[in-house]
Amino acid sequence: MKKGREFLDRLKADGEKLPVPESLKPEWIEENIKSYEEKRAEGYSEKKTGKGLFRTAGLRRGLAAAACVCLMGAAVLGVYRMGLLSPEPAGISGSQGQTETPEDDSAADGKEERDTIRSAAGSYEEIFQLLGRGSEEIWVQNGEAEQSGQAGTESFQGAVAGSQAAADESVKEYGQTNVQTEGVEEGDRIKNDGRYLYQLAVRKGEDGKNFQGIQIVDTRGEKGLQETAFVGNFEYPREFYVQGDLLIVLEDGYDTADFVSQEGSVRENSAAESQEAAVCTDVWYTHNQYTKIHLYDISDRANPKLEKTLRVDGAYSTSRLADGYFYCFSFYVPETGREETDYHSYIPAVEGELIPAEDIFCPEDGNAQEYLVMVSIDPGRPEEILESRAVMADSGMFYISRENIYLSSWHSIYEDQVSVIYGDAQEIQQEGMTVSNAGTVRDYTEILRFSYDSGRFLAKAQGRVPGRLLDSFSLDESGGYLRAAATVTECGRLRMTEDETGEVLGYAYVLKEENEGLTNSLYVLDETLKITGRIEGLAAGEQIYSARFLGDTAYFVTFRQMDPLFAVDVSNPEEPELLSELKVSGFSEYLHFYGDDLLLGLGFEADEDTGEQKGLKLSMFDIHDPAEVSEQTRLELAGDGYGYHYSPALYDYKSLLIDPERNLIGFEAEGTAGNAFRQAYLVYSYENGSFVKRLEIVRENSADGYDSCRGTFIGESFYLLVQDGSVQEYSLETGELLGEL
Repeated sequence: MKKGREFLDRLKADGEKLPVPESLKPEWIEENIKSYEEKRAEGYSEKKTGKGLFRTAGLRRGLAAAACVCLMGAAVLGVYRMGLLSPEPAGISGSQGQTETPEDDSAADGKEERDTIRSAAGSYEEIFQLLGRGSEEIWVQNGEAEQSGQAGTESFQGAVAGSQAAADESVKEYGQTNVQTEGVEEGDRIKNDGRYLYQLAVRKGEDGKNFQGIQIVDTRGEKGLQETAFVGNFEYPREFYVQGDLLIVLEDGYDTADFVSQEGSVRENSAAESQEAAVCTDVWYTHNQYTKIHLYDISDRANPKLEKTLRVDGAYSTSRLADGYFYCFSFYVPETGREETDYHSYIPAVEGELIPAEDIFCPEDGNAQEYLVMVSIDPGRPEEILESRAVMADSGMFYISRENIYLSSWHSIYEDQVSVIYGDAQEIQQEGMTVSNAGTVRDYTEILRFSYDSGRFLAKAQGRVPGRLLDSFSLDESGGYLRAAATVTECGRLRMTEDETGEVLGYAYVLKEENEGLTNSLYVLDETLKITGRIEGLAAGEQIYSARFLGDTAYFVTFRQMDPLFAVDVSNPEEPELLSELKVSGFSEYLHFYGDDLLLGLGFEADEDTGEQKGLKLSMFDIHDPAEVSEQTRLELAGDGYGYHYSPALYDYKSLLIDPERNLIGFEAEGTAGNAFRQAYLVYSYENGSFVKRLEIVRENSADGYDSCRGTFIGESFYLLVQDGSVQEYSLETGELLGEL
């Protein structure tokens, strides 16, 4: 009777030694949807308005905002993401996710714009029940559901006061942050306003410890480059903005954490001491992370003044400056296990005030156990939060257009109790145990859409697409449609059942090779996040490495041994069409349009036969005819015998200096030759079909090692800003060093 279970244990142990495909990560999926729906309906009332219903029942995860790396055998709580492959939710039929028509069409009638998905939270106690209900163990049979937004009638309340003109979008003769959406400013570690340079730099205090602040450098000082101020004393700064005479600094904050010993005793310790603990055997962190928004008046660049520091619960994720307003997004992990009336343990707060229950949104059929917290600030009145909202949502990736905020959260097909076997399905057959086909499963990405305007948020739609999105550039909005490029993992699943008892012992995926089941797709979704068109099954066994959209054409790169660059026509949202597939060696990790007819790629060269990765390369693709895309030229990066093999710009697009109108491409690079190491900043132009090196600034290591560096320009001067606070000025025409700080 125990034979099947003993075998399952051995199978699981052996499976832990096998490599797991990148697209398969540990998740907890359970089945019996009928029981799940019955349990979810118990114990709380459903709040209805019209036909729309917005409710939440999640799966409980061990929660923690920060976790200490613990030795084997220690009890560790961590944020544990659930990959829930749900059946089609109520109100949805067919593979395209058709939804019921809402009764309330007031928005369409020209009345005040309203939320089209609504909150089920009538009280904090109801939210407490929703969070607690997530602790039930629920098995969910797989089934793909592409769901659209549920319409409703509730609207955000609260007047919007004050406004500020949008940033000047005209061409400027100085470097600006490389952003995804034109006109939507992003935070960064350096900024440039055409005269002053700003960077997040490191200083050593009187106590010998390092701290960080915003260095302000005047490029027109009496003696050349001149530091006018060093703003702040930050422990965990992330990025900042300069909006006219307002400096906005985003910083992670940590409350005091509780240390729980193996004997059960509790003591308090500071966040700073907590951060120093690298390995421990008796630590449990309570939720304790929040976001600080520091607001400085820098009208006098020599004497900045701190006007206000605002506090928002949750770990900082990202932010934007758009339409004259500042928007900030954090993720808050509630602490369960406390009393229902201990609201501060499971309800996020802004400036110490709990977000009202009616402003906490709970997506239909959601299973998240954390909150997205959204706040806005009017820079004209920066001393207070303009609006704050929260939504129960898994942390994930943001894409923010000029009108909408999209949050995408990936859900893996891999289950914590499921083994991945490379080989023959017969290997898991054992006496006393029946192995049967349990269908196929695919990973998927949940997407939430919020509109934003004048500091006001509106919850608009929710949906999903099969597969995983690589990064924010995998999404693009145009003409009311959202386009998504995804790598899809699909696997057959086997169920193992004990013959004597009929008990389901577990499941297994059987793969012939690591990348089996990988394909790539492009989806088009309407404003309700319903899929209207798709192309599927591209580049089997490969995955997307980069994507970019230009008008009605989508470009994305997949890779295994060769680099196919796909061009897809998405002008017809119901029938996207594959236009071309260009195969070249290596792959591009980042794509950037270089004018209307050229596409720049930054990535790696690779062996055409083995796929073995080599050094960095620049590629320029001719896309004047998307049906006949060609690689115009490529450049494998090497300098004085050094092969550059890494750049931060591969994974942080804001670290790339790029200005097609000024014909500048700049980035930090690292290389080796033998045992030697080189760090440099490279600047290129593209002239007559070739890449031309303008600058190669080789950097020496300091006593503390190598500091990261960034580049920008003003007029014909190039500036290299180093994290240690040093700044160098070079001539873009001659490469001559003109001055340094």
